[in-house]
Amino acid sequence: MNYTKAKIFNIVLKNLRVGVSIQSTNQTDRNTVVLNEYYDSAKEQVLKDFDWNFASSYRELTLTGDIPCNPKFLYEYDYPNDCVFARELIGYTSDEIIEFEIGANKTGNKVINTNITPAVLRYTRLIDKEIYYTSEFTMALCWYLAFLSAPSITGNRSIQNDCLSIYSNMLIKAKTINASEGYIKNSEVCSWLDNR
Repeated sequence: MNYTKAKIFNIVLKNLRVGVSIQSTNQTDRNTVVLNEYYDSAKEQVLKDFDWNFASSYRELTLTGDIPCNPKFLYEYDYPNDCVFARELIGYTSDEIIEFEIGANKTGNKVINTNITPAVLRYTRLIDKEIYYTSEFTMALCWYLAFLSAPSITGNRSIQNDCLSIYSNMLIKAKTINASEGYIKNSEVCSWLDNR
């Protein structure tokens, strides 16, 4: 199913038990204005809260040329503009988990500090086009947006608590679905199997 922002807003209103729907996200009624105010924050939070397959991306990082502020690290990299959440750093020569830190450089820009070069970041990227959303992500987003907007739209804290509870359950379900997609061969093989 292709989702649009208007469809998402209407699902949110149904989740909030509001009987009125919207035709366009450019409307100036109270419900639409409130949903527009919370939408981007809700989307980013839902992307951060879970390692969604459809939003996973890889990028070779670019050195800033500066020495990290934290003396524990040797290299400072630019933080990708479309990164919502940095998941892991991958080196070209090792399968081990690479230590890294997100921080700010001397000018206040967000950077990634680590001890390897070159480095590839696996991260959750910001996706602005609703047509790329999976149904699991969309349903989770609808419930989280309902949670954020419930006090302003319904004034009912009980509905807000219900929305947060359902959102948490949606994340659990999404983890199961996400885990069943793809296949990664386990590189660890028992030594007794090698000897056979």
